[in-house]
Amino acid sequence: MKSLITLAFIAATSAGTAMAERINVASNANVANSVQRLKDAVETAGAQVFNTIDFAAGNAAVGKDLRPTTVVIFGSPKIGASAWQTGQTMALNLPLRILFYEDVNGQTWATYDDPTAVAPSHGLAADHPAVLAMKGALELFSAAVTGE
Repeated sequence: MKSLITLAFIAATSAGTAMAERINVASNANVANSVQRLKDAVETAGAQVFNTIDFAAGNAAVGKDLRPTTVVIFGSPKIGASAWQTGQTMALNLPLRILFYEDVNGQTWATYDDPTAVAPSHGLAADHPAVLAMKGALELFSAAVTGE
């Protein structure tokens, strides 16, 4: 029993070190407008929007309510390709993604995981040029679309 508790403690404390730092940026627009701003900004930058997932619509389809909650998945192989050369499992966090959601107070947020926090778990240094490019893109796009 004691070894089981020790194992559970090790697993719990190890899991925390692999978790990413979550970045939250308040938006001056609602979720739909923030999402559209991101799609426009990504395409203007020459990158690609791969998918948009509207979780509120999915919930509505099964009779459940959810405040506006949408993930936009986007990117460019120009950034990801060099990251994958070093750490193929980084593909779990690529393409890039930003979650837009409305909180209980009606505030819209743009949220993403900091790539510099995630990269080491994939064998990439936090200061790898591709990782820094990912972080820069997420910072630039989230600031542009939220009005910050």
